[in-house]
Amino acid sequence: AGQLWKLSGSPEEYLLFAQDYRPYEFDLKGYGTTFPHRFGDPDNSSLYTQLLASPVGDELLLDFTKALIEQEKIGQDEIPDYLAVSFSGVDAINHFFGPSSLENEEVIRRLDSTLAELFEYVDQSVGLDNTLVVLSADHGMADMPEYMNELNYSAARLDPLKIIAFVSELGTALGEEEIVRYFYRPYLYLNEEMIAAAGQDTRAVTDSIAKKQSEYPGVQLAVTADQARAMGTPLARQILNNYHPERSGDVYLAQEPYWFVFDGGPIPAMHGSPWRYDTHVPIIVSGPGISNGLVHRQVQPADIAPTLSAILGISPPAASAGSVLIEAIDLAGRQ
Repeated sequence: AGQLWKLSGSPEEYLLFAQDYRPYEFDLKGYGTTFPHRFGDPDNSSLYTQLLASPVGDELLLDFTKALIEQEKIGQDEIPDYLAVSFSGVDAINHFFGPSSLENEEVIRRLDSTLAELFEYVDQSVGLDNTLVVLSADHGMADMPEYMNELNYSAARLDPLKIIAFVSELGTALGEEEIVRYFYRPYLYLNEEMIAAAGQDTRAVTDSIAKKQSEYPGVQLAVTADQARAMGTPLARQILNNYHPERSGDVYLAQEPYWFVFDGGPIPAMHGSPWRYDTHVPIIVSGPGISNGLVHRQVQPADIAPTLSAILGISPPAASAGSVLIEAIDLAGRQ
């Protein structure tokens, strides 16, 4: 508390040093938008968010992980142990400052040191010769539309209240003024009870809204789950992967690339779109029996569980939906 997050290197070492000040970054309750960032008062809950949005959160997690390995005696018997650690500083930094910020470059630099320290500790306590390491992520991140404008891309922020107002106008034309219950990114939730009470066909009204919503500036596609199933395109399959029949809304909105669906909170950058910058993540597998190599084909984090299972010679989890990353297995060595 009260200390400073400073750059760990000199200015000339950073690719993005000139992008330290950007007016559209978010000041997290006095944290500032330029280096050095000052951590707040310990009595203020914003301190803990500030710690997360810095390398310090990852470093505290590293300390906890070391203690867990020691106290739980991870890797100290013949039965394989599985340890998952989520270093989330990059995610938090990207939300407040964006992936093209100096803050993001610095947090990745510090994460590299944190991972090196973790691997050194594992090597000393368990031995890296006895350890399989998998590094991946759950999503990518969209850059801020203001930054994309600087690069001459057409992008802006979509206001949910304006989206609701637009759909409500459609509802008024149908005789249903309060046709929208709410919008929670990326779904419109409609008042199906009101539509039915007015004697309207719910599916027809929903299809009509989706069609009209697709014409809204900044919206690439608006579809219902049934429409997505009928499309059968890669984009539609991604949308259906996001769909849950008991929780999801009636109309899915996919913004145009680099547009931002603002949900009213203090977060200026967000993930969650179906575009490649949002969905591309690395999968790095390292360990005994795995040879060096770089694979250029479409894979997914869901492939990690069956791959680990194959390496360990056990059945994959019951709900596993991925495929074995065969390149990560030294078949000749296993035979």
